[in-house]
Amino acid sequence: MHKISALALLALGATMPAMAQSSVTVYGILDAAVRTQSGLTAGYAGTPENTTVVNSGVGPTSRWGLRGQEDLGGGLKATFNLESTLGVDSGTSGSAAGFFDRAAVLGLAGNWGAVTAGRQNTLVADSVVVSDPIGMRFAGLNPNIQVTGLTGHRLGIEYGATNNSGASNRVNNSIKYSGTFGGLTARAMYSFGESAVSSTRQDSRGLGLNYAVGDLALTSAYTQFHDANGLELDAATIGGSWKTGNLRLMLNYGRNQGDTSTTTQTTNKVLSFGANYAFNSQWSLNGGYYKVDRERTGLNKDGFTRLIGFVDYSLSRRTKLYLEMDTTKWKGNYQGAGNKQRASGVSVGVTHSF
Repeated sequence: MHKISALALLALGATMPAMAQSSVTVYGILDAAVRTQSGLTAGYAGTPENTTVVNSGVGPTSRWGLRGQEDLGGGLKATFNLESTLGVDSGTSGSAAGFFDRAAVLGLAGNWGAVTAGRQNTLVADSVVVSDPIGMRFAGLNPNIQVTGLTGHRLGIEYGATNNSGASNRVNNSIKYSGTFGGLTARAMYSFGESAVSSTRQDSRGLGLNYAVGDLALTSAYTQFHDANGLELDAATIGGSWKTGNLRLMLNYGRNQGDTSTTTQTTNKVLSFGANYAFNSQWSLNGGYYKVDRERTGLNKDGFTRLIGFVDYSLSRRTKLYLEMDTTKWKGNYQGAGNKQRASGVSVGVTHSF
């Protein structure tokens, strides 16, 4: 028995270093708000009515996930990330794009950079995170998420392998590289469409370049997509942020152009700027202005301007209360016939991270 116990202890001791070199983290964000609005539905489409709703994601998008890594030695690590959208208002997880709709990636990382494979953000969607005026909050109403990042391109076509005819912010079957060298970060990505017809159907490819020094951060990215018939969607973004004291300023410009048939195109342009000011460790103000212009073959130009602002109060490092206000002025028929020419909303919400 003593020999068996000794052998068991030796075996346990042999496994301890390997266990110490691996880690798995469960994380998430829960966001819920009571919102009253005019000219918008619960899903933020145009309407002639007024609505009052409980929605998830007026602040950051609610989500949960698993991330982990293993030290392989010699500076090499294996990494993974699984992440799913949460609907706090309805108790749902995932979306039509899949259960782990936000991320499902496995990769290797070292001093040379990182390579990941699976379902992941495009480089345009990654890039706009750096310079969005309101920090990528309010995904359902934020034009940099919806239009620049292609979460809601409104074109009704599946560009890239996305499992979705309304969004191209994340793609399946992809390989992404990112490497930082001094202040420069170079990024490249390719998604295999895996079409039986042609290797150029539902594929996507992109390049990105970031630069950061001190309190200045600059970002840029380009991604090209094809649909199942070879129609093309091109998207690009460029922007930056600068911090001085308690003030951070953000500026971004995004543009995308999609072939909606062999003879028609839709072009979107988004200009945004804004600021975040922290009065102290608890109170802060954050606001952004967005101007969206749309051109479509054979139709009049339209678009909208939108202001979104937040007053934030931190109860702790993980829990925050906020007051959100927004106003939208539509141009042309962007909001749909019969709907109000202006929309507005007020939200009171709470965000908790874990």
